[in-house]
Amino acid sequence: MIASTALEEVSLQFDPVGSWTLVGLVAAVLAAVLLAVPPDRSRVSRGRLAALVLLRLAAFLALVACMLRPTLVAETKARQQGTVLVLADASESMTVADGPSGRTRWQEMTEALQSARDAARDLTGSGDFDLSVWRFDREVRPVPPAADDPFPLGAWQDGPAADETAIGAAIEDCLRATAGKTLAGVVVLSDGAQHAYAPRDLPPQTAARRLAETGTPLWSITFGQQRGAGQGRDAAVVNLAAAEKVYVKNALEVAGRVRLEGIAAAAAVKLLAENDAGQMEEVARTTVRATTPGGEEPVRLAWTPKSVGERKIALVVEPQEGEVIVANNELSTFVEVVDGGLRVLYLEGALRVEQRFLRRVLASSPDMQVDFQWIDSSRRDRWPVNLGRTLAADHDVFLIGDLDSAALRAEDLRAILDKVNAGAGIGLLGGFHAFEAGGWASSALGPLVPFEADRLARQPFEGPVRESLHLQGKVRMVPDPRFGNVSILRLGKSEQDTRAAWEALPLLEGASRIGRLTPAAKSLAGTPDGQPLLVAREYGGGRVLAFGADSTWRWVMQGAGEQHRRFWRQMVLWLARQDDSDQDALWVRLAQRRISPGTPLEFDAGLTKPDGTAVADVAMDATLVGPGGQRRPIRIARQAGGFSGVIADCAEPGDWTLVVKALKPGDPTPRERSARFTVFRQDMELANPRANPLIMRQLAEATPGGVRLPEELPAIFAELAARPAAFETREQWSYAPWDKWPMLLVLAGCLCAEWFLRKRWGLV
Repeated sequence: MIASTALEEVSLQFDPVGSWTLVGLVAAVLAAVLLAVPPDRSRVSRGRLAALVLLRLAAFLALVACMLRPTLVAETKARQQGTVLVLADASESMTVADGPSGRTRWQEMTEALQSARDAARDLTGSGDFDLSVWRFDREVRPVPPAADDPFPLGAWQDGPAADETAIGAAIEDCLRATAGKTLAGVVVLSDGAQHAYAPRDLPPQTAARRLAETGTPLWSITFGQQRGAGQGRDAAVVNLAAAEKVYVKNALEVAGRVRLEGIAAAAAVKLLAENDAGQMEEVARTTVRATTPGGEEPVRLAWTPKSVGERKIALVVEPQEGEVIVANNELSTFVEVVDGGLRVLYLEGALRVEQRFLRRVLASSPDMQVDFQWIDSSRRDRWPVNLGRTLAADHDVFLIGDLDSAALRAEDLRAILDKVNAGAGIGLLGGFHAFEAGGWASSALGPLVPFEADRLARQPFEGPVRESLHLQGKVRMVPDPRFGNVSILRLGKSEQDTRAAWEALPLLEGASRIGRLTPAAKSLAGTPDGQPLLVAREYGGGRVLAFGADSTWRWVMQGAGEQHRRFWRQMVLWLARQDDSDQDALWVRLAQRRISPGTPLEFDAGLTKPDGTAVADVAMDATLVGPGGQRRPIRIARQAGGFSGVIADCAEPGDWTLVVKALKPGDPTPRERSARFTVFRQDMELANPRANPLIMRQLAEATPGGVRLPEELPAIFAELAARPAAFETREQWSYAPWDKWPMLLVLAGCLCAEWFLRKRWGLV
């Protein structure tokens, strides 16, 4: 918009063709022609003669004018009206009463604007400037000026978008709305607390850089304290991290961070988990205490699921006395509890190389949790050790290494015996005190061991190693032809491949003699001359193994690490009766389990065979179920090895469920799998209502503006009013008649008219 325009200067400029000399020479020639070749005076009257001469003269003058190329130049000066943007924060955090005398930030801001009312009127009264006032939270809305008030904000009003603050997006929206106007400056009045979900979470610094590129100043005025008085005591769970999948009976570690503000006492933090009935119950608890004011304290809790299925977990800090806001005291997510998880108790009496490699293999398996306990044979004065608390856990497999039976209490051995009888598995491993060298057949575990008792085979601690109890030298282990096709020993796709793999393995460094086998025992593998090395039997509902070697670590050191890993993993799976599976598996994997409203969520799904390959020719469809039970179909597309899709438009906070169905050709019953996720919307404005002057400073310092105090707002308008010349523009108008059609018309008209008259008067 132009405030005023004035004509400054008018001038006539020439740009002759070639040079002035050339133009003069042409003019002289034309003049000579005009004088030397006049019309025939004897045949026309004097008046007609004058008319013909004047027409020729006009044509010659027009030609000379074209050669001079005259241009009429006029210069005007226009004063552009500058637009001043004023953005006032109207989000919910502006209601925090942390100002003097308990005034809210909104009240402080409106008072600052009212004190600048006269300065704003003076700024706009000259006509050089106009004010564009906007209020913003998640959205931005214009504030129409009143008759006597340039800032008619009024009292704060709660709106549907007041629970977010989008400073960066608000600046961008205002710049788009005022496009085409001359922007004189931007004034942002806010507490600086940027709280916005996508897509309104544009960083304010990005918008400030756009202003800096055009040289537009931005002044920032911050209201509120970095720690609001209305939120002096606050406990909040600010982070929650947990694995998306956990195997049943394996411990799931849940990590989080808790912020304690204004709370000196210890705060109780508990972990809730969903049970089979769908109810949330407490499964773990701890306490935290703030080490730094307003700092975040780490929290780690563990939960061991007892049944398979999808489970919701939540980390909760109990409400504190005097706490105003409790909406931020909880965070939740979902985990998938799957079958196949194993919990292994490994008891070892000697820290051998073998146990280190074995523990590493089991720990690398995500479906196995190993509880290791070293029972030091040099501290036999503390024998037998009490394993009552350890055995209270639900273990699927027990491994006993180089440990004498005297190290354990008889009641603990009977507890292990009962667990094996109920379906657990136990493996006895080779060593100096293994098998009957450790008196295991004569102990309370005697009923389940696959070898007979031999009291004369006991290995004393003080005496030398009895060589008769061990196989000396290099030992090769090969599957027994009668029972060697068991899953423990499968190292290839066929029986021939498996035997070739075993023959290629490095030799073992000796082994323990297992002894005379019981009638129920089966030798699964042994030496080429028939000495048993791996013996198995059934006991009740459980399985029992005795493995005489203690140097399989040599396989890893000599390049057979994969065979070593596979052998030990298959052994534990066999003991736990998880070695047989012939069912196809339908799986659903979500990219996230917790999303903010409106965030797209990608997912994958597929149907796989037991060997891990994808099932071909399967049809899938997906349905999304909202918190209120509403259902809508989700598009799912076939990808390499499976299916994938994107869930969009999840705006309602709560728990959502994705249901995927798979139908195989020829199978009338579809398989179904579901996965849940949470759409969370915390009250971000009041969950963390601290002012952020750092953001406000970064906005101002990125532009030619600056940081100002609320009482300095009138000075900003006065500063703008003092420099209107910056908005003056000069415009130059020019007109060149020599290259326009009127000049051509004059030249052609004169020549044609002169020829027509001579023709008419009989001169040609």
